[in-house]
Amino acid sequence: MTALATATIEGDTLALAGVLDFDSVLDVAEQGQHWLQESAPAQCNLDLSAISYSSSAGIALLLGWLRVAKKQQKTLHILRIPDDMVALARVGGLEDLLSGA
Repeated sequence: MTALATATIEGDTLALAGVLDFDSVLDVAEQGQHWLQESAPAQCNLDLSAISYSSSAGIALLLGWLRVAKKQQKTLHILRIPDDMVALARVGGLEDLLSGA
């Protein structure tokens, strides 16, 4: 069984915790998208410091949220990206995209 991912919103920051894999991203995907579309400020943050593991599904989730933010004319700053996510982004040629968010 996959560990759950959780999302907590505090002011201008959405903080994720737990494991981001193909099963658990569904736990937070809709919540993050709704926040970006409805109540996130123009300059908002995504804090990943409490992510214990991420597969490529976590990277896909971030890319999706970056697209939603852009469509909403918001800037999503990704904070404290775990090393395993940076490595996955690097393999996929996405490191600059995520670090420039």
